[in-house]
Amino acid sequence: MNQNWRVETASGVYAVKRLRDATPDAVRRQHGLFPTLAAHGLPVPTPAKLAEVDGHWYAAGPWLPGEHPYILSVPACRNLGILIGNLHHRLREALPAVAPALDVESAAVPFAELTRLGTVAETGSSDFDAFAAAEIQHRVHLLTEFGRLRPPSGPVRPVGWTHGDLNHYNLLFAGDRCTGILDWDRLAVRPYGLELLRTAVILFGGPTGVDLDRLAAFVAGYRTRIDISGAELRDAAHRRWWDYATDTYFLRRHYDRADPSGDHLFRTSSAVLRWWTGHRADLDAALG
Repeated sequence: MNQNWRVETASGVYAVKRLRDATPDAVRRQHGLFPTLAAHGLPVPTPAKLAEVDGHWYAAGPWLPGEHPYILSVPACRNLGILIGNLHHRLREALPAVAPALDVESAAVPFAELTRLGTVAETGSSDFDAFAAAEIQHRVHLLTEFGRLRPPSGPVRPVGWTHGDLNHYNLLFAGDRCTGILDWDRLAVRPYGLELLRTAVILFGGPTGVDLDRLAAFVAGYRTRIDISGAELRDAAHRRWWDYATDTYFLRRHYDRADPSGDHLFRTSSAVLRWWTGHRADLDAALG
């Protein structure tokens, strides 16, 4: 959903990104971390050069090797868990952490937003409109039935600085080895479990559900580096399930901004939500 280019020049091959979700100053702060992280063996980009062209800001840095990981082997999942554990550990050393108290919306807020978007979808005539209308009805039913399961607000542990958007497009792999962690625009303090579950469900989830063997390997690798209990992981899983049930980001992007670039992600997240709702106990068991 960002604009990126691969640019070949006489001096080398570069990745160029137009800044849309972060200011130049924020990007400079992010890039200031990279030398420290790289010194500990983490596969982060070389700090990029920033330039303003025709009123738009761009970041340009060397092109990293590797491919986006759409199917990872079980050993690669464990390796990635270890890597993210190392990343969280090094970020904790490099940056001051502030424990967040999570404020979870009541079911009434997403219920009202889903109802609004459902009215818009029902007036459309495209395949996406039909899919969205049916999916919105499903989520409204979930909130009606399970609204009492809203996660509690308040402090959540363990917590620290996290990347914030570890998905297929922001990771590069060569075989079973991660060669690049890209796009740091969402760097922020969060519960570690939420980053872990968000990453796992995105990477190992799809139309047929979440691959629990890969999830278990990923979590086991992470726990070799970060101390997080089974209860804390299950709490994070429940909070992430609630996020799926109440999320309207892709719908708002489509209907409020006339931007269909996330439509395929809405379809995938909808499939994962339906599977997860029926397999909550199975997923919890895979977390150990």
